[in-house]
Amino acid sequence: MIEIGKFKLDSDFDYRIIREENNDVDLYIDINYRCVDIDIKKSEFFNSRIQFPYVRSILLRINKEGHIMTVHLMRDIDLFSAFANFEVDYTNSIFKIKNFQEKVIISKD
Repeated sequence: MIEIGKFKLDSDFDYRIIREENNDVDLYIDINYRCVDIDIKKSEFFNSRIQFPYVRSILLRINKEGHIMTVHLMRDIDLFSAFANFEVDYTNSIFKIKNFQEKVIISKD
């Protein structure tokens, strides 16, 4: 498990810190063009999950003093290749990026 400030990450994948300024940290996680399922659990809008096919990598933009991060899904290794992004509140939780039968499951507990 990785801990950066208040952020806790449990991942099956290697990561690299590609930027660190003041309290901001960018984690780059290469998932090698796998399909990504975001487990949304109880949602009033979606039924069970959101799926993104063919994702090269995930970029997590974290503030060490906050509790909100931005998740960027990347189509290529280029940092400008993000095709989707969203914010996650990780207050009192563990953010998970797990490999499950060559598919990536993103969730938080």
